[in-house]
Amino acid sequence: MTRALIVIGLSLLFTMAPANYNFNSSEILRLGYNPTYDLWYFNPKGRPSAVSESVKSAYRKQKPGGVCYVDPDTWFFCKTFEPIN
Repeated sequence: MTRALIVIGLSLLFTMAPANYNFNSSEILRLGYNPTYDLWYFNPKGRPSAVSESVKSAYRKQKPGGVCYVDPDTWFFCKTFEPIN
């Protein structure tokens, strides 16, 4: 009986920890664009609040790896880590 309670307690502990995971601000998001709806979005999730003209022109250059974003307001080419001004 005690082993069963220990197993249940440990399984609850290990399953609740990932459920409470909070993505920190250093998560790298890749920029995407849907021309049909003129919609800018992030992969894997979310939408940018604003995309500047310099970032839009950098995205249209079609460099390998695409354009990425990291908080606070840092845009760069994903493959080369070259910053976008």
